[in-house]
Amino acid sequence: MKPKNRLKMEDLHVDYVVSHRKVKYPRLEIKTDVLYVILPEGYDGAQELIRKHEKWIYNKISRVKQSQMESKNRKLDLKRTDREFKNIIQQIVEKYSRKLDVKVEEIKFRRMKSRWGSCSSNGNVNFNQYLKYLPTNLIEYIVFHELSHLIEMSHNRKFWNIISGEFPEYKELEDELFIYWLKVKEYVGIG
Repeated sequence: MKPKNRLKMEDLHVDYVVSHRKVKYPRLEIKTDVLYVILPEGYDGAQELIRKHEKWIYNKISRVKQSQMESKNRKLDLKRTDREFKNIIQQIVEKYSRKLDVKVEEIKFRRMKSRWGSCSSNGNVNFNQYLKYLPTNLIEYIVFHELSHLIEMSHNRKFWNIISGEFPEYKELEDELFIYWLKVKEYVGIG
């Protein structure tokens, strides 16, 4: 990785990395609290791209910094065993697969670096092993979220209508999951 640059935006300092790749269009990505400016090879418009999207960058980085502060007040469940965790998942899958009238073919557990779960259209559902550290209400939300994808694979209006039918406070739950993700990443040492 190239050395990080730093820019000042109002009350924030934002570290950023500029990289050139074989891409068609320039783009911005934020991973935790670092901005990645990804440019097509030979393109030299990093500063212009940053200026154009300054408000978006500021809002995203502010949210990350606020979530990092809030994560200090969260506690992970470090006593839950793998067996207890898998039993909890199984019970919640049974509950919501009946409620949503979906068929789950296989449940797998693995360590994931960027998401809580995933599913395939043929009914296989994967859950992040790190979910075991979360409060049960967040585990329940993740299971419902993944099983809802067996009805609607995209994160479109239909999908979020399914989610809001069971979890009207889903936006707050999504925010809480991000806060816990930062806490879990710190605990297990993934970056």
